[in-house]
Amino acid sequence: MSKSFLNNHGVRGLRNNNPGNLRRTNIAWQGKIPFSKSQDADFEQFENVYWGLRAMLKDLINDISKGKNTVKLLISEYAPKSDNNDTTAYINAVAKTLDVSPTQRLTEINSKFLLKLARAILQVELGKSHKQIMDNDIIKSITMLGDVSTDNLKVIIDKFALAKQYIIPAIIAIALFFCTYSTLTIII
Repeated sequence: MSKSFLNNHGVRGLRNNNPGNLRRTNIAWQGKIPFSKSQDADFEQFENVYWGLRAMLKDLINDISKGKNTVKLLISEYAPKSDNNDTTAYINAVAKTLDVSPTQRLTEINSKFLLKLARAILQVELGKSHKQIMDNDIIKSITMLGDVSTDNLKVIIDKFALAKQYIIPAIIAIALFFCTYSTLTIII
């Protein structure tokens, strides 16, 4: 089932299924609500949060590919002061979450990096409501990207790496639960 908050949330980014708060453009994003049906005149709306996250990630990857390959350059483009953003605070928050300096070149664009970058941006864009977007939601959106490499940038979407990080520990926890439950049943 798709996760959607469309027109039903107090936080604009979630209400629009656009957690990255992408401004309205003529870009034909997949899963985009047509302008004629959109209830927001300034920001994109999406059918569900996965499409909104995917669009955000594609936008960020495109900017990195075009040379916005530091947090300072990337966020200055993504959240400019002209849009009433505290761009300096935004840059510092994202750099801190990514554990890089604002001017450090972003060279390894892979699934784990995209997950951390998305989470860092959601923390700023959504505030405390960022917790309503789970890592699994972001992971699903990353896997929806397909091949987004360009001549200027190689992007490695490793679905197995994401599975190892999140799914395998869950399987182990479930297995331990059933082993413990079985042991208790036998003892009783």
